[in-house]
Amino acid sequence: MTAAVLLLTVTGCGSGDSDGDEDAARWRLDHVSESLDTQVHAVAAVSADEGWALATEKGAGDDGRDILLHREGGDWRPVRLPAAMRHEKGAELAAAQLEASAPDNVWLFAGSLGGDGSDTAGLPGAMRWDGRQWHRNATGFIARDAVVLAPDDVWALDASTPEATAHHWDGERWSDHRLPDVYVNWLSASGPDDVWAVGNRKTGPGDRSQPAAVHFDGEKWRLVPTPEYGSAEPKPDEKVMLTEILALAPDDAWAFGQHTYAVKSGAETHHTPIALHWDGSRWRKAPEAVRAPGGNAAPAHSVLAAGDGAGGLVLNDAHGREQHRPAGGEPYAVEEPEPVPGHSDEVTEEERDQQFDVLDLEHVPGTREIWAVGSVGIPPLRGDAAFSRGAIASYSPAKDG
Repeated sequence: MTAAVLLLTVTGCGSGDSDGDEDAARWRLDHVSESLDTQVHAVAAVSADEGWALATEKGAGDDGRDILLHREGGDWRPVRLPAAMRHEKGAELAAAQLEASAPDNVWLFAGSLGGDGSDTAGLPGAMRWDGRQWHRNATGFIARDAVVLAPDDVWALDASTPEATAHHWDGERWSDHRLPDVYVNWLSASGPDDVWAVGNRKTGPGDRSQPAAVHFDGEKWRLVPTPEYGSAEPKPDEKVMLTEILALAPDDAWAFGQHTYAVKSGAETHHTPIALHWDGSRWRKAPEAVRAPGGNAAPAHSVLAAGDGAGGLVLNDAHGREQHRPAGGEPYAVEEPEPVPGHSDEVTEEERDQQFDVLDLEHVPGTREIWAVGSVGIPPLRGDAAFSRGAIASYSPAKDG
């Protein structure tokens, strides 16, 4: 991406200066759950009018109910889960991932799938949608992250072993690939010969670390040098790691992460966001990518990123702060969606101050549209008013800077 970055600054829904501003960039809610205790945690966009999403509805005693949603045409609708995806069969989909390259090549990776006997129930694996039905794929490993390029080209990072390992699906079988001796957790690819994995590498005693990036060029994985961060005087528990990677082209990729440290041992930990940009030859620090516009706070902790289809980026952090930075233009805020009713049929005055918590971001292929999934509602800290409706939202830039 020599793209600029996009972040959305999520403010209280229905509050602030954006009220009544028809020109304000804003998330539009396309699906909201009836349940008041649901989160949509994964989404895969396969075309302008088709996608898949996973949601979990909590129940009494913290037993969850997994929900598979499919959009085909207009609305998002729940579809029947195949046996291998059902909780009563031993499946656990709360941390499952959805990835796709086409309407007939959608993958779901789960740490535990169901089965009809003790030999299959509870084992990690994947499910693949071929456009007509779901097929089970016995991976033999838990996928930490995955990227789907084609029916015969899928990469997944292994969370089952302490060694850095990637697995590749060639259409018939999985093969193992040892990675350089670093810790990587996140994958992205712009094509079969441009696959990135990022994380961190140990540099000293304790948890001290620096960013790490490894690249697959179609033949082998290799460690690519990344800039280092640090204080003039080393601080306790100082570490730097990359927590998101977005590969747009062989000469355009973005990585995001954080620099954490304590001023003194046992003191509060400080978090500073970092960003790196790949230009085809080297990684460079890109602090402007995490410099928020208009006095809004910069992103903190985990960052989600998506391209906007025109060289820009969308970022969302764990605190719900976002913005859109179009390529070649000034960044601007994207407001939260309009508020939704909570415990009654209408939005109360208290419920007008809601928050949209984003858990996954996806650019819709062939469009300028972004899909975001998560929940909309009021956090538990606000007592009896709290609720969490699972939400799928879309955003299409109306301006370019």
